[in-house]
Amino acid sequence: MTSPFERTRSLVLTKELLQRLSSLGFDTVPPSISAEAGRLLRDYPTLADIEAAHKAVPELYGPVPPFQRDIANPQILGILDAAQAGERE
Repeated sequence: MTSPFERTRSLVLTKELLQRLSSLGFDTVPPSISAEAGRLLRDYPTLADIEAAHKAVPELYGPVPPFQRDIANPQILGILDAAQAGERE
């Protein structure tokens, strides 16, 4: 069963992933992926929205503290970090 903390962490880290995908250049990420990430972010809940959800239904959503960047597949962020570093050079 997913805990409120896990649900909130998932929302926050997914938003970060979408932000990274939408900001990478088209030579790194296919344009359709970058564009779709940008479209999804338009309606994605803000940290304030998630915090409000926590206050309204704490049994479903946890507070928005700083999170460790541990994800199921840490290679994903490593690949994105490397791609972003390559763009800056």
